[in-house]
This record gives sequence, structure tokens and C-alpha cells, in this order.
Amino acid sequence: MPDRKDKILIVTGGFLSQYETSVSKVLGKFFLQWKYSKAAWLDLKVKCVSAEPRISSFLEKRRLGDYGDVERKQLEEFLDPDEAAVSPSLTEVVLSTLLTQQSMEFAATTCGELLCNPQKRDELLNDCTCIFISTTLLRDLSEVEPIVKLVKKQHNRIVLGGPLATLLSREWQGLPEVDVLAVGYGEMLIDSLVSWIRSGYSNLKAPPGGRLVPRGHWNVLHSGVPSTRNLDFLITPDWKQAAALHGHPFRVVEYESVRGCPYRCAFCNYPYLFADGVFRYKSAEKIADDWAKYVSEMNVEVISCLDSLFTVPKERLRRLCKLLIDRDIKVKWICYARADDLIDVEMVAMMKDAGCCQVQIGLESGDQSMLDNMNKKSTVENNYQAIVNCRKMAITTFVTLIVGYPGETRKTLEATYQHMSACRPDFHYVATFSTRVAGVPVLSESNRERFGLAASNNLHTLAPYWAHDTMSCSEVGNHVRVLNRRLAENRISLDGSAFYGSILSYDPKLRPLLLDFQYRFTVGHPLLRLFFDGLNRYIDYGLRKDVSQWLRSETSPNVKKETNIASLEKGQAITL
Repeated sequence: MPDRKDKILIVTGGFLSQYETSVSKVLGKFFLQWKYSKAAWLDLKVKCVSAEPRISSFLEKRRLGDYGDVERKQLEEFLDPDEAAVSPSLTEVVLSTLLTQQSMEFAATTCGELLCNPQKRDELLNDCTCIFISTTLLRDLSEVEPIVKLVKKQHNRIVLGGPLATLLSREWQGLPEVDVLAVGYGEMLIDSLVSWIRSGYSNLKAPPGGRLVPRGHWNVLHSGVPSTRNLDFLITPDWKQAAALHGHPFRVVEYESVRGCPYRCAFCNYPYLFADGVFRYKSAEKIADDWAKYVSEMNVEVISCLDSLFTVPKERLRRLCKLLIDRDIKVKWICYARADDLIDVEMVAMMKDAGCCQVQIGLESGDQSMLDNMNKKSTVENNYQAIVNCRKMAITTFVTLIVGYPGETRKTLEATYQHMSACRPDFHYVATFSTRVAGVPVLSESNRERFGLAASNNLHTLAPYWAHDTMSCSEVGNHVRVLNRRLAENRISLDGSAFYGSILSYDPKLRPLLLDFQYRFTVGHPLLRLFFDGLNRYIDYGLRKDVSQWLRSETSPNVKKETNIASLEKGQAITL
């Protein structure tokens, strides 16, 4: 085989995309992922519940002729995905910027392209000697393993990095195809990885402050952590270069200004994503300078902030808004926010004046006892006021809810529904409680004992099995389905998963029309409803059986196994 010039292939993206349009390709990916999964009935249930409104909305789009001319045109414009709003992942842009600084040749692709375009895949793999695979959107080993096996060739090496790498570094036994597991700050690892490649893969060294842990045929490379809380030293991702590589400009770009989170919500792993428990962030001046560059050089219209929490510290938020206003940096931006930071209506007004057009808020529950169980450090009243204040300022609200967290009952779920009925955010997303990430506070021994919580340790699914004193994972999916239907049938808020590709085009004036459209696709397809009823019953049977067997073998003394097993075998019905 002739000598090859060192070239890196950057692989980003998820196994499945929100923008998939081919049913055959979706099904092909689904069956491939299922082949590599283990004890994944709950994951299958989550997918089934999520698919129903998406398929229903797709079918309803074919009935737009039933609407008046004005309404039909408004719906067509809103529902048609804006291709200019689709941009590459921030991970790709950061890595390409870093590799350019290193004068290292590279190419970039997505997991989706590798899976669905064999010709392009072969061209890229034949041309590249090292593959950087990001797990930012790969959720578990059932998605990682098929990708890794697909790209491994005799002549290449594989580096696996991203959020999942941190979790895998604790207990994973590795794969023969993976050479390096890169853990922590990618910006601090690039020098070591590039030097390793240029040494002919013979000399891998840890970066200053990091460490190298040999694991037989493979290595775990830890970046260490920055010496300061200030992240201004991180490079500015070169979106202009990314636009040139992709051959077209981007109307929307992604941005990151913090690492970690100062809060410790019991279900959340954001504080630990970079193997670093310290909250670190860029200054307001750095953010304003970066955004001004994107606007002046690329005419960027929207910046999507991926930070776990953008509204903290409050002093930084206030300073940033003032800089954006004073410097007349005209750009819209969306961010994640805590409700507590939005109860000051003057602060919300300042955010609006500075260009904020959408906030994503973790309401999680409408029951105060559940918020306390989650250690949210927030109140139902503050959650309500945050939505009200954003509505006053015409800032779009997208809220997340968690169903099934320890302590959840039908009573707490009813409180959540009533809370949503009262505050009526623009969009919602209902998530199923997950114990996927080891080390989050809810999985501590004290919380396991407090809630009678048992959780399966399964790296081959996004949704390992769990059970606690008040609910089991065997029933949680139906509660999610019921809550989603109630919110749609009563025109309370819009399902974010069904409208995902169009949210940036949302105008509050469209709300009544979109709620009516959602009502129609929820109740107007009885045959599809019957199909999903049957599919859910089939999955429920498999899930109950699998969870029951797992519970019988569960060694934890904390969970009330007898009660949960009896409930499973009884097959409690949930009215839909």
C-alpha cells in the first residue's frame, strides 16, 4: 500500500436527524441501531411515543387544501424547513478551526452521510488516515459501535471524543477499532493528538495538566482542566471557513460560552460533561466581539447558544445586553435560561432589546414537591412568572418537562398539566426520566435509598431500565403520551418535536393557527391512532416482561421490588 499523507476525517452528527426525509433510510438506521442495543425496550417506547406526533403532522401537511387561502399560505411558509437555517455542528467548526491552526489537512462529514452514502463514505475513508468521531449527538454504544465498525479500515486510526467519552472512560472495556478515547476539553487535546499522528502513531503524550491512561490496545487521553474560570482563551470558531468548506453561507450559527453549570439539578449531567465540575465562562466582551465578527463578516442573522445556562452570571448577561445594544450588533439569539433569571421583567426587556428571540426553560414539573426532589432550586410560581414575562416581551418560550422522576404520581402529573394550562408556553418538549448517565446526583446512594430507586447500568441504550417507589419505567412512556395528547387536544402549547425544523420562523401571531393545526393532526387521523395504539400495546408487553425479569435479578435492597413486579405483571392501564 502506498504511503498516505496524514489527513483527518471529522465525523459529527447523530445516528438519526430531526431533518430525515427518507422513511427507508430512517428504518434502516433504526434496525441497525436495534441490532447493537441491549435491553432497549424502553428506548423503543420513547421512540414510538416521539414518532406519533411527527408522523401525524407530516400527514396533516398533505391536507392543507382544507384551509383557507391565507391560512394555507401561512402554514406552508412556516412548515417548510428553512435550509439556510441548517448549519454544521459547532463541534465540526471548532475542530476544523483547530486543525487549520495546526496546518493539518482534514475533511468533514456526518454519521448520516457515512451510513447512507456508500460512495462518499469510501472516498472519504480511503483518503483519511485518522478518524475523529464526536459523540456529542451519539447517545450510547448501540449508536457508537456500528459507526466505529463502519469506518474502521486497516490504514486508519480512530479517536472517539465528546460527552459520551467522559462516561465511557469510567467503566468501558473498549472496542478493538478504537485507539484513543479523548476525554475533556477538545481544545486542550488537539496538540497531543496531532503530534501523535505526525509521529506515525508511535508517541502519544498527555497535554500539560492532563494524563494518559493505557488500557491495553487503546488509551484514554484526559485533557485536564483550565487554570482559570475565564474561557476567553478558547478559539473563536471560524464559521466563515466552515461556510467556504460547505459552499454556502449560514443564516444561523451555533455558539458556546460556558462549560459546566453552577447548579446541581439531581437529574442533570451538564455540570460534568467535560470531566470538570467547575463552572467556567467567557466574558461579555469576548461574546460581543465574536458575535460582531459573525454579523459583519457573514451576515449571520441568528446565533443559537448551546450553553447549559446562558443567563448566569447575571452580571455578565446584563453587561452583554448593554454591549449588544450600545454597539448596535443586530443579531437575534436564542439561549437556555433558568426561570429564576427571567422573573425580573426589566431584565427580560433588556434581553429583548439586545436581540433575544427565544429562551428554552427547564420547567420540569408543575408540582413543587417534584421540583424539590430534583433540587431545582426554583418554584412553580417563578416558572409561571418567567413565561408571563417572556410573553409580554414577545420572546418565544420553549419549555422542557420530565415525566417519571422519583416521586412522580398521577397527582403530580395532573399538577404539571394544570401548570401548563395556566402559563401556556409557546412550545414544549416532554422528556422521559432517564438514568443514563452514571454519577448524576439522583443516582447517589442516599437518593437511591430515599426514593427506593433501582437503575440498570446499561451502556447499550439511551434508556436503561429503572423503578422507584412511585413509578416504573414500564408505565412512564404512556404517561408521556397522555400528557402530550392533552396539551395538543386542549390547545395549550405546541409540541416542539413536531415543529422542530420551523421554530425559528415562529411568530406569536401564528399561535392560534398552529394550535389548530396541531389539534387536527392529533385527533384527525384515527387509523394512524389505532396503529400506534396497537404498536404501543406490543411494546408495553415486551417492556413489562423485560423490566420484570430485570427487577427480579436486581440486587439493590432499596427498591420495593415486590410492589413493582406486581404492578408490572398486573399491567396497569393508562387511559389515553
